Amino acid sequence: MPHIPLAQQRLDLDLAMFGLALLALAAGAIAAMPVAGALVGRLGSARMTLITGVFFSLTFPGPALAREIQTFVLALLAFGAAVGAMDVAMNAQGIAIERHIRRPAMSLFHGMFSLGAMSGAAASVPMLAHFSAKVHLAAAVTLALAVVGISASYLLPEKLNNSNGRGGFFALPTRATIGLGSLCFVVLMAEGAVLDWSAIQLKEKFNLQAHEAGLGYAMFAGGMAAARLAGDRLRSRFGSTTLVRWSGLVLAIGMSAALAATHETVSIIAYGLAGLGIGNIAPVLFGGGGRLEPDAPGRGVAAVVTLGYSGFVVGPPFIGLIGQSAGLSTALGLIVVGGLIISAAAKLAQAADID
Repeated sequence: MPHIPLAQQRLDLDLAMFGLALLALAAGAIAAMPVAGALVGRLGSARMTLITGVFFSLTFPGPALAREIQTFVLALLAFGAAVGAMDVAMNAQGIAIERHIRRPAMSLFHGMFSLGAMSGAAASVPMLAHFSAKVHLAAAVTLALAVVGISASYLLPEKLNNSNGRGGFFALPTRATIGLGSLCFVVLMAEGAVLDWSAIQLKEKFNLQAHEAGLGYAMFAGGMAAARLAGDRLRSRFGSTTLVRWSGLVLAIGMSAALAATHETVSIIAYGLAGLGIGNIAPVLFGGGGRLEPDAPGRGVAAVVTLGYSGFVVGPPFIGLIGQSAGLSTALGLIVVGGLIISAAAKLAQAADID
């Protein structure tokens, strides 16, 4: 996250061109997801999580080290493919674990993702203030590889997951997954917009240093983590529809406050409120995709996530183009609209309820 404004400055790109360059991240993810869904069926979610985790760790530094736009785009394509494939593998493993323990757990797993995002973004503030970007990247890659290697031995064995070997080679959306995928499109468009543009928005509006501007996303990720750690209990008590409806409203309120604030501290805190709102929506929808296809959860997850990540394709250049002419704060106001759409269409999430 804190390397994004550094990359824009290093490559000397305006908002519109930088937004178009960021398309490569989503393009790589979307291209990899259908294939990953099929490979989960053939190799198993545990093995695929290990493989894609190593790939993710090794491709992470590429975009942050690129000195030319062509290299930046290619590095984003590779990193995006790793992100997308790992998303499918991890969520398929998560669904298998939910089935095995017979209770909701997906929000907890996504909460750990948010804790990692929050910790990484927050730790980058002192790291980049005292060390070079290369030292920061080397530390992140070393830690990531260590965590992937250690955690792989704790994943659910494939003999306890019935999906092995099922499904075609490409995991494309079906009628059953299009509704969830459409909602996921809006959710990930909002998440991607905050990831790609929040630091730049804070830097421009309040004249912050790059590592300070990254605190907005750190708070956003922290809000997501807090919501997700409570999400499984909330889903069990109130159901998926109610949880998604109120989550969309909180997202809209939080983003409105973040963009309207006249002080950087208020804006950063409001980003945390927005994260609190959006936190549980993606876990509910991803899990619902897997439950719609119980014999091939990897295929179901891939279908919903592929549609969702299309939001990353539309989001960055669209926000950049609008921001170029109307200002980045105005462009990010689309997230407020997205939150209201999610709330209004919350009934689509009913498919995610565990019987």
